Amino acid sequence: MATKQFQCELSWSASRAKEWERCQREYWYGRYASWGWWTERPRGQKYEIMVHKCLTSLPAHAGDCAHRAIQRWFELKRDGATMTTNELLEECVELFRDGWRQSAGGGWQDQPNKSVHLNEHHYGQEISKERTEMARQLLERSTQFFCESAELAAARDAHPDTWRSLETMDTYQFLGTKVYAVPDFAYAEGEMIHIYDWKTGQPREADIFQLHTYALYACEKWSTDPENIVLHAAYLGAGKVESIPVDLNRLSEAQDHMSTSIREMMDVHYDPEVDDLMMGNWPASPEARKCGGCRFRGICTEATK
Repeated sequence: MATKQFQCELSWSASRAKEWERCQREYWYGRYASWGWWTERPRGQKYEIMVHKCLTSLPAHAGDCAHRAIQRWFELKRDGATMTTNELLEECVELFRDGWRQSAGGGWQDQPNKSVHLNEHHYGQEISKERTEMARQLLERSTQFFCESAELAAARDAHPDTWRSLETMDTYQFLGTKVYAVPDFAYAEGEMIHIYDWKTGQPREADIFQLHTYALYACEKWSTDPENIVLHAAYLGAGKVESIPVDLNRLSEAQDHMSTSIREMMDVHYDPEVDDLMMGNWPASPEARKCGGCRFRGICTEATK
């Protein structure tokens, strides 16, 4: 059987666009510098870069645990079972503890791309009891709001036959580029499509842009009329839901933003196995404040200490 050949192809997502806008050197580390790390024998620089690429923060880990637990809630519902608020919280807490042990104990080393490795552990930062308690409280608020709020009743009550997406990574083509879309949850209500994004952080304008990229995905994959899509940014920790019927002008603006972002990335895209590296194409952000929380700050020669 022939071995599948991987190629370093240009692809796009809202999160990658955010990374690009924040710092193009960070984007290079994340998308090109570790390419082929899985073939490196013995492990060397590419593996080290991959380790940094996969670092996550304590709040981000808590948010991921909430996502995974809610996915489990829906999976159980699909199988005819139920999960109470307390059971959902227990699921979150156990996932959080498992990730913590993996990170603190070095269990991430064999498969850094499939493991939890906290930024704080990697850089030897003390994690106070106050911060871990804040993470637990965030999980408590998030699970209670998800399970008990009237604002999310329609999502909880949606019959599995109406579901269109549940944390499913998918792609569609735009400007000849593979675009990733991972709606947290989507269901149909007659001709209407409701798309949800679970958030454990504070509201940001970027959240609404990301949801509009999911609306474009729905138009492409499900042949949905844009005006039949409602977007829901569910801020679980803050206990509120921002629901936005898709507006054609705003959707067009999101598409224009995507187009600009993709074309900028196209201009410097290269295959690390074939093409020469032109480091001038990957300038570091001039804003020193962005370096402090960057996962690559330990290896980036441009990082401001």
